Parts: sequence; structure tokens; C-alpha cells
Amino acid sequence: MTTGSEDANRGGAPDLQELLDAVPEDRLVACVPTHEALILHDGDREIGRIPLDGVADVSLLDDTSVQRTYPLGRLLFLGPLAFLFPRKKVREAYRLNIQWKDPEGGFHFTYIRVPSRIMADHMLNMVELARNPGVRRERAEKALQARERAAVPVKVQPPAEPSPFVTCGNCTMEFRRADLPPGGKCPVCGHPLQFEGTRDRPSS
Repeated sequence: MTTGSEDANRGGAPDLQELLDAVPEDRLVACVPTHEALILHDGDREIGRIPLDGVADVSLLDDTSVQRTYPLGRLLFLGPLAFLFPRKKVREAYRLNIQWKDPEGGFHFTYIRVPSRIMADHMLNMVELARNPGVRRERAEKALQARERAAVPVKVQPPAEPSPFVTCGNCTMEFRRADLPPGGKCPVCGHPLQFEGTRDRPSS
């Protein structure tokens, strides 16, 4: 089927459709909406962007086809009558058609292959929702808030000062570090004291 993109894709994005057509058929092209554009991504890299301000229309094209085959067993069993009873195989295929205008005024038809009806309907609804002014405004506010959070420098907390007190693990008596005699032992029971950090630790 002729897509018409060869004549329509002119101006600022003449090769977007060529890049989309070059994506292997077994790979899905994602259409990720932001408050400014539709980002087309194949899972490994960004293919291109369509500005939301330029989107004029979005529609879904059904390229589903039916393949007919004639198994050899039927031909041998039924003879010429086998051509009346072919084996049918339905191959689902859809395309999302986005009509849009670039900032230079060029008009484009961009087609995105979608393998199933469920995914096609989901992508169509997602694009239509992204064009809603209220949704765009909400996403723009969230994007601004994210940029503002990223711009705020992270404050590095200084290391906590060790406590000026130490408690004996044997007799549970508490002492001020500065008042302890040299040796690092409890003045009451003589048990070695456990210090947090090295500052003000009595020397042995």
C-alpha cells in the first residue's frame, strides 16, 4: 500500500519515515509523549521527535491481511476441490498515522507500524491524550519541578561529632570523656571502655 509519505515528508524532517521504515519488523517503535513532543524510540535509540504543537490529526490504519495456503494433504485427498477449502491465516498489522507540521511549515505524514489491535488502540489513545491542553500543562509543571529539584545543590552533611560522654559496658556508669584518667579504663570497675571515634580518647 502506498503511504504517500514520499511526497508529504518534506521540509525539516524528510528522513523520519525512512528511519521508521528501517526498523526491523520484529521490533516495536515506542511513541513516548512529553509536554512538548512525541518521542519515537526503537528500544536502543531515539529515532526522532514530532512537536505536539504541530500535530494536526492522528488516525489508525488497518493493514491486516489474510493468507491462504493449500496443504499438500488436502490436494491429494480432495483433488481440485481442495482449492475451495484453503487454510486461512490472519496476519494482524496496523499503522498509526500522524499528520503534523514542522516549525518551518512543512507538512508530514508519519506512519508507525504496530503489530496488534490492542497496542494500536493504546498508542492512539496515548497520543490523543498527550494533545489535551490540561494534560500538557500538568506534564509541563512536573518537568519544571524536576528541573528545579535537579538544580538545587545537594547539601553534604558534616560528620557527626562523637558524644562527650562514654558509658561503661560493665557497670553502666557514665563519664565525661574529658574527665577520664589515662588508660581508657572505667574508674569504678576497671573494665576497658569502648569509645566511639578517636577524639578525646585517653591515651594508654
